[in-house]
Amino acid sequence: MTTLNDVRDALADIDPNVYYGTAAKLPKGAPWNYIVFSRSTMGRSPGRTGMADGVEVAIVREEYIPDGLAEAVVEAVEAIPGMRQASGDARYYYEVRPGTTTTCEMLLLDFTRARRR
Repeated sequence: MTTLNDVRDALADIDPNVYYGTAAKLPKGAPWNYIVFSRSTMGRSPGRTGMADGVEVAIVREEYIPDGLAEAVVEAVEAIPGMRQASGDARYYYEVRPGTTTTCEMLLLDFTRARRR
């Protein structure tokens, strides 16, 4: 199984609205409550014996992300063999949903998975 399939399956256990790359398939008018994952980087592993794939996971919620959801996502993704949260802080972003006054909160989490060449 590939890294992306593993991540999708892990996230689907937490949220039924999981998308790759963008949430373009979110039904029109549906609340902005979903998770998007995508590739972010590819480079050499720290020991230079293989490669490391970066994956970003964005949690998006109208108003705010509920307490514990970020931790549940980290736990689920880190349960994938070889997948670890990347060093550095996760980042929050905010957007007003177009045509509304609803603020949406997004948390961007970075993960990495080493693989042999």
